[in-house]
Amino acid sequence: MSSDRLDELIRDRLSPDGQVLNLKAQFIREVGAKALAKREELTRLRALDLTQNDIGDEGVKAIAESPIFSNLRTLNLKSNHIGDAGAGYLATSKTLKNLRSIQLVVNDISEEGEKVLRNSTALMSLSSLRFRV
Repeated sequence: MSSDRLDELIRDRLSPDGQVLNLKAQFIREVGAKALAKREELTRLRALDLTQNDIGDEGVKAIAESPIFSNLRTLNLKSNHIGDAGAGYLATSKTLKNLRSIQLVVNDISEEGEKVLRNSTALMSLSSLRFRV
């Protein structure tokens, strides 16, 4: 994914107040998720929709470890080829402590991965965690 394409997506899809970014079905993949995690202009983001972007576990890791996303309240990761490793990155994230809702429907997370997330002590504000449609 080119940085020009990412610039364009952010310009077209970031809400005027800088709090909502909808990148549903833009196929940014792992490389795009890693690039997003470095974008200073996203520090006010409260809602991020990455549905159908094929970001995988490494893309989730970049998001879970990025201080850019410390204000995030809602994260939609539906349909992204995320497995138990990705669930683990979310569960141990030191920056996503304000996250209230994670959508993980249509991924490759086992019951063990679900348990790791449900029992996370890092995601203290989490009140909604969805794995099933």
